[in-house]
Amino acid sequence: MLFRTSQLERSRLRARDGRIGKIETFLFDEEQWVLRYIVAKHGFAFLGKRVLISPMSVTGALRDGEAITVGLTRKQVKNAPSADLAQPVSRQKEAELLRYYRVPVYWGGAGLWGGALTPVEAGSLASAPGPDEQYLPETDAQTDAQTDAESHLRSTREVTGYRLRAPEEEVGSVTDFLIEDTTWAVRYLRVETRAEIGGGSLFISPHWVREISWGERTILIDTPLEQLRNVPATAAEGRLSREEEEHLHELFGKARYWK
Repeated sequence: MLFRTSQLERSRLRARDGRIGKIETFLFDEEQWVLRYIVAKHGFAFLGKRVLISPMSVTGALRDGEAITVGLTRKQVKNAPSADLAQPVSRQKEAELLRYYRVPVYWGGAGLWGGALTPVEAGSLASAPGPDEQYLPETDAQTDAQTDAESHLRSTREVTGYRLRAPEEEVGSVTDFLIEDTTWAVRYLRVETRAEIGGGSLFISPHWVREISWGERTILIDTPLEQLRNVPATAAEGRLSREEEEHLHELFGKARYWK
């Protein structure tokens, strides 16, 4: 099932022993386009602190407007390293964070989540740290998975507003992301098209784009405008049925991700 990140950003975040706070945004990796972290801001009990929580810690299914539950305690989240979104999150920082939560790194394997396809399959919950366990920095002997220090994470809030350009002209701007509830993969960018193009919502897979200019906040596609005008309109709430997905993949000549 597909969910809009704008829906999930309205959700509360709950630990095993009570409410943690509010979801602010998500971080995805720009290589595989999978949501890697929930960016949460604590409530009054932890005023001003933001933390990153991996979907590998999520225990409940995603549902519209409902709280997202994680298999962690409030104390574990309170003691987690703070998240500074003004600075890039390096692979070393990620490895330290994932070690704190005792979940595996998601890179280096054949699946979307290391050697697994979904965060649940990654088997993270069985090794969650105890409620009284404190964060410990990694030693040099534990950094063998950290060979790439470059950050590959982007915020969904940051990419909202990026302009989509076809070969002829600008088409519209990104307003939302559709993610798959099982894999947490970004399956589509929702683009509100200009009135001259026909208006309405257009859904484009991030894997169908030719190039993304992060500096210029522009997404380039090779699809001609005439072909884009043939893409059917969707329901007002922005959902896509499997039939509509089939039609989209047929129009763009792409293989179905669910097969």
